[in-house]
Amino acid sequence: MFQSLKDSSKVIIFTALVLLLAITFSLIPGMNSFIYMMTPTLAVLIMMLLVTRDGYKKEGWKMLGLHKLGLKAWLFAFIVPCIPLIISFVLVWLTGLASIVPQKDFQGISWAMFLPVILFVYVKGVLTQSMGEELGWRGYLLPLMVNSMGRKKAMLLNGLIHGVWHFPIIINTDVYHADSKLWIILPFTVLSTVFLAPVIGEIRLRTGSVWTSSMIHTTHNLMWLVLSYFIVNNSEAAKYIFGDMSIAVILFYMGLTFYIWRKKSTPAQANN
Repeated sequence: MFQSLKDSSKVIIFTALVLLLAITFSLIPGMNSFIYMMTPTLAVLIMMLLVTRDGYKKEGWKMLGLHKLGLKAWLFAFIVPCIPLIISFVLVWLTGLASIVPQKDFQGISWAMFLPVILFVYVKGVLTQSMGEELGWRGYLLPLMVNSMGRKKAMLLNGLIHGVWHFPIIINTDVYHADSKLWIILPFTVLSTVFLAPVIGEIRLRTGSVWTSSMIHTTHNLMWLVLSYFIVNNSEAAKYIFGDMSIAVILFYMGLTFYIWRKKSTPAQANN
């Protein structure tokens, strides 16, 4: 349809499309988080097959980063997202804001089967839920943004769009952070995605692989799911200190972002 669009125009159209899909899907009765997480990939397919028709060329699909595994970043993807969640988990426990409750099984699964089940869930997350998001944010959108506005600005704006995309499912449904105060969780959501974006974005660009982005995303979500199963909050403050979009996550990725950029910075990059 529009085969000669500039990258900046593609960014604007994709952003409007994915946010419109998010609002529309959030209003569907019985909407679940799995389907909602597929909206960025749906937006990619609409862009590539209908709007720009880049999907009818091999190079169009290569830009998504699906053809590279990014093996050198796998250890990072397995370990680093666990750090802020484990630290904050221990912190709310030590301060008495939350209590750790031993469980006889994990959501009905015996501990003997925990490892194979959790590995299966991890692989499933990488292939489906997390990839449903990351194919849009870091596979399709981020390279276009970098081309049109520079690396640092692109990553921060990419994270802002990712954060705002969460708003409809938080506001219009009860499947995601339904027990949180909107005036707290909405800015926390944006801040966490804004400062996560440069970290996950750098890994994506350095490896050329969107699989690494999906792995980081999955590790973060799954570690939060596992740890939260063992904890009971004694104070409402606990869920804003320990959680997938908590103050601990924000501060950790803020620090890691500044570290990566400071280490990477050179005079030639100063204006990026």
